[in-house]
Amino acid sequence: MDFSLLEFVPDGIVVVDDQGLVVYVNAMAVDLFGWGREEIVGQAIEVLLPARYRAGHVGVRRAYHDAPRPRPMGLGTDLTALRRDGSEFPAEISLSPLRDGTSTWAVAAIRDATERRRVEAKALLYRQAQEEVRARDEFLSVASHELRTPVTALHVQVQMLERVTERVGSPPAVRERVESLDRQVRRLAGLVEALLDLSRIRLGRMQLDREELDVSALVREVAAPYQADLDLAHGSSIRVVAPEPVRASLDRVRIEQVLGNLIGNAVKFGEGKPVEIRVENTGGAVRIEVADSGVGIEADQAERIFGRFERAAPAHHYPGLGLGLYVAREIVEAHGGRIRARGEPGKGAVFAVEIPT
Repeated sequence: MDFSLLEFVPDGIVVVDDQGLVVYVNAMAVDLFGWGREEIVGQAIEVLLPARYRAGHVGVRRAYHDAPRPRPMGLGTDLTALRRDGSEFPAEISLSPLRDGTSTWAVAAIRDATERRRVEAKALLYRQAQEEVRARDEFLSVASHELRTPVTALHVQVQMLERVTERVGSPPAVRERVESLDRQVRRLAGLVEALLDLSRIRLGRMQLDREELDVSALVREVAAPYQADLDLAHGSSIRVVAPEPVRASLDRVRIEQVLGNLIGNAVKFGEGKPVEIRVENTGGAVRIEVADSGVGIEADQAERIFGRFERAAPAHHYPGLGLGLYVAREIVEAHGGRIRARGEPGKGAVFAVEIPT
């Protein structure tokens, strides 16, 4: 029979007679297996299989010739083929019978499945990683909620203890210890809130409760406590430049969080130097800039520092989880805005927020 029509099929084609002998291979099969046509024709089909499968394949081959029909070979199993040089490769094989009078041949269409298997393996790893990330985020959410209640209760108790020490006139050393404890509890509460925010963002549970706000007034309100800390520690100042009210529809609590992160960073990294906050309406958007004159940032860090757990300064100098700017960016972008950073090492940094009004 003339099999020349199979020469240009894009799969490797191997035609086998009822005795299991190869009677034809096309050019693609020659390239796939590395055998010359003259070498492979007349050999048993099992020569294209690893030795461990050959004995079992003889019975399978005979059963197919007894009841030939189009079907994939080895459905549900991983098939392996053997090249002339002894190397193996994963294969996809489809079988079809070809009849001419009383003669029947089995036509095997063979593909190298190496790339498909590699892609499937990567896809499986990706799905597993996604599931692990989801489980981690769920754990963060549950753990943060569970930690929040006792930390809040602890903070209340410490505040009560502070009031008692003031009322009874405790020695300075005792008051200093209580104040230090209060700072540590507040820091712990901040870390728990940061983890809770991270879990909300990762699980898509952060919701905005918008209201009409005077952003200039809000900035002054949020900046006031930091001004007191800066005055006490360095005798420096926070200057708010907002010559007129700027109205916008925003989530008050979330924007307070953004402002707190940016102003807190300006105070922390500003080396005790003045901090300036500028608020303006740019025509359809409110723009807030928080500028300091402290350690500054490298140009190649201006985008990286908004990533999760990223930081522009060593953790042993400036403690924290490295989540503040990540959370700030997510909040700003949830409002349809953007946040950017610029600066130079030793010359301070400017963080600019723009949100549609």
